[in-house]
This record gives sequence, C-alpha cells and structure tokens, in this order.
Amino acid sequence: MKRLIVFLEVISLIILVTPGTFSQNKVSTFMSFTPSKIEFVVDSISKFYTQQIDVTGSIDVEDWELFCELDIVGIPKERILFAVGINPIDAFYAPFTSKIRLTRRVKNASVFIPRLNIRYIPSWLDDPGTYQGNLIFNYKYISRGKEELARLASVPIVITIKPIFSVTIISVPKNKMRKPQNYIEVNPNTLSFLVPYPGEWQSQESLNLVINTNKKRWSVQCSATELVEYEESGKNKNRVIPPIPPDYLYVKVGDSSNYLQLSNFYITIISGGKKGELTVPLDFKLKTDESVLAGEYKGSLVFLFQGSE
Repeated sequence: MKRLIVFLEVISLIILVTPGTFSQNKVSTFMSFTPSKIEFVVDSISKFYTQQIDVTGSIDVEDWELFCELDIVGIPKERILFAVGINPIDAFYAPFTSKIRLTRRVKNASVFIPRLNIRYIPSWLDDPGTYQGNLIFNYKYISRGKEELARLASVPIVITIKPIFSVTIISVPKNKMRKPQNYIEVNPNTLSFLVPYPGEWQSQESLNLVINTNKKRWSVQCSATELVEYEESGKNKNRVIPPIPPDYLYVKVGDSSNYLQLSNFYITIISGGKKGELTVPLDFKLKTDESVLAGEYKGSLVFLFQGSE
C-alpha cells in the first residue's frame, strides 16, 4: 500500500500525456500553480474582485503554445476577466469568452508566468449562492505535421455570492421656502413640518430610498415613534408639552395617491419582486388637531428590510 501511495504522488507531479487516440508519442509535462485554487467571496456589488495565480511548467516538445480557457456554469464569462503581469491597468483585462493564448516556447524551454490576474465583476443579475468551475490549461504543438491540442491541468475557481441588501436614505427639499431662524436641523435626513394651525401638513422634504439588493423578493417596513418636545426648546419652560402620537404621521410611496398611516408597529410600505438598484421616493404628511400644542417636536422613523431567495 505504501508503494501505491508513493507512485500516485509521483504521477501528480509528472504527467505523461498522449494526445490523440492512436498517437504513440508520449510527452513529458510538468505544471504547477500558486495558489492551487481561485476563490472569490462577494459581499458587495460596487467593487471588482481580483486574485492572482503564478504558473510554472515545462513541456518536452520542440515548439508549443500554452492556452487557458474558463469552464463555469451560472456566471457569464464576459464578467470574468484575465490580464497577465504585475498590477495591470484596467484596460489590459479581457473576458474569458474564448480560449486565450498565454505564451509560446521553443526548444523545450520552461515557462513561468507571474501574475495571471483573474477578475470577477459582480452584478445584481447573479443570484446568491456558490458557483464552481475550472481554469483549464491546454498546450498546442505540431506532431507529424499535424497540429495537436492536449490538456495539461485545471485550477478550480469558486465564486461565493452572499445575500446583499443596502439602503441609502437621501433627504430632498421640496421647495426653497425659507425656514424659521430657530429651525431644528438634527441631521441631513431630517424631515420637518411647519404647522401654523391644526390641519394636514406636508413635510418640507421628501425621502428617497435607494435600495440595492440581489434578493428576488423583498419588502421594506416602516414604523414611527412619538414626536416629543425637543430638549433644547423645552428649557426654561414651566409647562410640559404632551407628545404627538405616531399615528398622526402618514407616508405616500412613489406615484401612489394613497397615504399609509404609520404607528409604532411596522407596516409594509414597499415590496419588490426583482433584484437590482431601485430609487423609491417617499412623501410624508402630519395631521394635527387642537390637542397638539405649539412647540418643537422630535421623533424617528425606523425602516426594516425583509428578503427571501
């Protein structure tokens, strides 16, 4: 058994390749790769993923060319690119759409290819999951006046795409109305209401939710807190202003004509059935009555995402 194990280890380093079914010529080949596997773990769609592999080898024929091709299912080859060299610029990358020629050698020369760069360009079109394939290395040479193509080795390539979801909230002023001198600016995404008397009042800003996800089905839920007296405005006052209930707030999604009443419980305001980037405008209004006293109030909106494969 020990002799069998040693024999297999030797074969893994020195391979006798017999191109063609009836060829009697055996070619001694050697090929090694560092690292022995290409692997990408994708957690963002907004950047490229690049790994390098060094190729060393030799082929015992007079004149030969080294080729590489990609075999993978589920990821378009147009978004898996290659470039040779140390720190190549973006313009040097080309897609694995066909067999690529890496080098040519004559007179049994060995080959060393430093930095075969492999780049994956992610897309919202790719479903979360693990995709596996191989980089296949072949060589071409002339045997008895006929061109032969023989397989050398392969390097596994694994792309693991994680579920991704991100939301950017952008506050957009609706008009250039001058705000009061003591207007409360808590953060750039503040919604403000100017309420001169009881009624229904539109917010001075709308919110844009920029949603990025690779989940097929998803939803965004929203809840509101009570609007309580702003701390700074309550100083040196002898009265206590009761809070404004969260259900006095309403939201309208996109081009809808209906407002949804908010509360301190989550309600679904947006649902989707496709992946990608989507911008959804939200408009808000506040209903007030005689129970709402004059003052400055502060509260919060909380957004919750739920998604499924």
